[in-house]
Amino acid sequence: MSLSRRNFFRNLGAGAIAGAAAPALRAFPLSPALEHALWGNSASAAWPEGVATAADPVLLYRNENPYGPSEKVVAAMRESAAGGNRYPRTEYDTLVDKLAALHRVKREQIVLGCGSGEILCMAAMSFLKPGKKLVEAAPTFPALGKLAQTASIEVADVPLNKRYEHDLPAMLNKVDTSAGAAASSSGTGLAYIVNPNNPTGTITPRKDIEAFIAKLPGDVSVLIDEAYHHFATPGGEYESFLDRPTGDPRVIVARTFSKIYGLAGMRIGYAVASVENAKRLAAGFPGWSVSVVSARAASAALDDVEYVKLGLKRNTDDRNEFMAQAAARKLFVIPSQTNFVMLDPQRKPDEVIAHLKKQNILIGPKYPALDKYIRVSLGKPDEMKIFWQAWDQMPATGKMAM
Repeated sequence: MSLSRRNFFRNLGAGAIAGAAAPALRAFPLSPALEHALWGNSASAAWPEGVATAADPVLLYRNENPYGPSEKVVAAMRESAAGGNRYPRTEYDTLVDKLAALHRVKREQIVLGCGSGEILCMAAMSFLKPGKKLVEAAPTFPALGKLAQTASIEVADVPLNKRYEHDLPAMLNKVDTSAGAAASSSGTGLAYIVNPNNPTGTITPRKDIEAFIAKLPGDVSVLIDEAYHHFATPGGEYESFLDRPTGDPRVIVARTFSKIYGLAGMRIGYAVASVENAKRLAAGFPGWSVSVVSARAASAALDDVEYVKLGLKRNTDDRNEFMAQAAARKLFVIPSQTNFVMLDPQRKPDEVIAHLKKQNILIGPKYPALDKYIRVSLGKPDEMKIFWQAWDQMPATGKMAM
């Protein structure tokens, strides 16, 4: 059974992390509140009374690639599944070698994970503990922050600025040094930057992130989550920290095969870090959490460069069409450089989510830090046609059925 980020955090228990480095995170309870925070009311298993669910729902809520993996990747998955009775042999090494070559790093700097969800958990275990808080944006992908909060570790949520970028000066103010401590010492264990950001789809300029890192105390690590890297427009204000590394050993970059490569169900991600931090991340975690099928699929996906190009074109076309449809309805959309968009529906988000759910359409959760907005993952053209048809059937504001 493949694991999603959702199931990863649901099933992660004390036994799975008993050997982890951070004592406070060894046995945290997982609650419905954490589940809801990660996936929101759209993702609930409970459907409104009287609503038929025989047909597959239109899934516009988890930022997946609706087109799936390439045929070459599917073929590799079929071939490797046939040998599922064998333990991994060379599959991990092959994938790690390809990633090291792609990013021009040593193979010892690559850490594989069961999706980027496991990479986030590794970072939490490695760098967060009582007295070493997490500093992150609000809103951003909530898993790391909720994981820390559930373990009673302080989380400093800093609102985005007016351009929907990470407010890095304000985040820096939250990276406080204790009274009398040296400038190289801080009460912060980790700064988390998702770029492009989820759920806003916006980027934070590379130069600003570099300036932020340069001002951090020496013992603060930075996790840059580049899950949506491939969708961002290259050049200008955006540049990956893998394509042009800074050489700062505190910087850890997380990537996933869930988005552009279409392998969300295969659960495979990775981190690139200094050799020391790579060892620190992997400590206490099994080296076999990635399946043979996933490793071979990821390896084949890296080789299929043309499919990535096709995926980018599809996403650009789909996003442009969404913007056109939104503009026709006079809806404000936060400019996105990802495969999802965040828009102001000009009515209560909970009402919109409930209406679409009755039409068998799931969209993203409501984010408290931007509670007037909804997030919609881009689907195929026929799925988006269904979305807009359902949108146009919504009653006037204030007349929504409860």
